[in-house]
Amino acid sequence: MTTRMRSIAVRALQRHYAAAVDRNQTIANVPLTQWPDRQLEALKVVWADAVADVPYYRHLVASGRAPATITTWADVRAIPELTREAFQRNPDAFVRRSGAPLTFLKTAGSTGTPIRVGINQAERDLMRIVKVSAWQGFGYTPDSRLFLIWGHSHLLGTGWRGRVNHATRKLRDAVLGYHRVDAYRLSEAICRDYADEILRIRPLGVIGYAAALDLFAKYTADYRQRFHDSGIRFVLSTSEPPPRPDSVARLEDLFGCPVVQEYGGAEFGQVAFKIGSQPFAVYHDLNYLEAVAGDAEAALVTALYPRYVPLIRYRVGDALIAPSRLDNGHVWQFEGLAGRINDVLPFADGSAVHSVAVFHCIHQEPSVHTIQLVLEDSGIQVRLVAEPGSRASAEQRIRARLAQVHPAFATAVFHYDDDVQTTRAGKRRWFIDRRGRHGDGAA
Repeated sequence: MTTRMRSIAVRALQRHYAAAVDRNQTIANVPLTQWPDRQLEALKVVWADAVADVPYYRHLVASGRAPATITTWADVRAIPELTREAFQRNPDAFVRRSGAPLTFLKTAGSTGTPIRVGINQAERDLMRIVKVSAWQGFGYTPDSRLFLIWGHSHLLGTGWRGRVNHATRKLRDAVLGYHRVDAYRLSEAICRDYADEILRIRPLGVIGYAAALDLFAKYTADYRQRFHDSGIRFVLSTSEPPPRPDSVARLEDLFGCPVVQEYGGAEFGQVAFKIGSQPFAVYHDLNYLEAVAGDAEAALVTALYPRYVPLIRYRVGDALIAPSRLDNGHVWQFEGLAGRINDVLPFADGSAVHSVAVFHCIHQEPSVHTIQLVLEDSGIQVRLVAEPGSRASAEQRIRARLAQVHPAFATAVFHYDDDVQTTRAGKRRWFIDRRGRHGDGAA
């Protein structure tokens, strides 16, 4: 079975690489001025499919809230925005009449409000192709090695399922050339061990959570010349905006190569890519991206490719900085994000935990609707909005996962609420740090 799985994974990697080469060549031959017409044609197909097969969109048309067909950009703008709350209120409305998806993903983004979205294999494959397309500009081939300071919720498991998850991930990583280390908990000693591994492996690229990479740079400054000599071609700072104004500059100085950034989300895919100090360049073939003027340039993403759940004018919860628009309103580039930031949480023992690790310990519980972690000088609180009948069993599983991340979470106090505390801007952050030396993370 292992040999067969490896063979399948190798063939998939080769297909994705070849498809990425073709995609880059095709996009390079399309002038920017031609994208509005191409996007409208793609949207006509996406909308027709959504209205025919997805109850949510079918109801919009039947109730007169959206046009039956798309012929102009005015028709597109007449479609109501899609929000996370719509997924939560009626998840069955996003299950296609023609059948169930391959699987579901569950995500919370910055708000701590989980949503469940159906996906199919073609979507997963396309997002992989897009990543490889970007890496090819730095010399990536199927033989390249990449070093990941990362983490995945499915690795926070116990028993036979945990062992299977670990084995499957290791096999896939071996095929992909990934060397993956844990980003959830970092200390100076751990970061220096990772630095030694990077020098031994000599990867083409280093990939990590932005906040984890920032902490890594703090602890490994004396590796600078050795990193420069190691042949690293890019550092991908992802999952969140850089936590400090000088984060990118520090990483570029440390590694001697460009820092690149992605913009996207688990539920809405890859949207844009940024190299060094250049603006984010939007993937015009995949997305029609709007920034709502007068609403802090709030981002609306419309996917132009086939998805199990079509996302049309989806309000992702982020705001764009200095967007540049084409005549059809499409944002073709933007300077940065004014949205979510996940941070590392320092502890008294000198280690730090990436806050996303806490979310990953909780989000796989279907009975949990909203999450908030509160750090106080007196201890740790986990505040949940959850279904009453399953709280005890869910709490037991969550505690077991948290203990794998850091011992301090073993004594966390669980609270159950009807809602969680908001920031002054009205956002529901999924972690708040009230400890005296860190200030109030909800501010």
